[in-house]
Amino acid sequence: MTQRALIPGGIVMLRRLLDPIDWFVARVVIAAMASMAIILPAQVLLRYGLNLSLDWAEEISRLCFVWAVFLAIPLGIKRGAHVGISLLTDRLPAGVGSVLFRTLSALSLVLMAVVAKEAAVLTIDQWDEPMSTLDYSVGFFMLPIVISAAHSVLHFLTGVLGEKPVGQELATE
Repeated sequence: MTQRALIPGGIVMLRRLLDPIDWFVARVVIAAMASMAIILPAQVLLRYGLNLSLDWAEEISRLCFVWAVFLAIPLGIKRGAHVGISLLTDRLPAGVGSVLFRTLSALSLVLMAVVAKEAAVLTIDQWDEPMSTLDYSVGFFMLPIVISAAHSVLHFLTGVLGEKPVGQELATE
């Protein structure tokens, strides 16, 4: 079996792993955004309407925002939704463009692996520090960076194997 014959099977196996992860992460992002959409107006209503305040509302809202933003990054990678400049790459021959895409996917994979490792080190270092209003670790602000970077590594691996982001297959043909 040649190397070329192994790659499509590798993409299929990686897709089987990533699809349920993407589904779950998308639900976590939705839950985080919904929590913010409930907590912030409730806090405003309580503060300005009833002259009461939830001391934890700002910190939980910020935590939900951080989780939603970072967990959504790999979902954007999957769809090719992040900002990109394709003025030059659209004019390249298909073979050169494919090699460039795979090379940049490999470099991005390495970068995200380094981010995941360093964020994990920082999360562990900060785990014993409590949040100012809650008795939870400040590490919960760093944990989504670790998860996002590791999840992004898997999506960039699909790019290394030759799979284009969803919606870009037609644009390059």
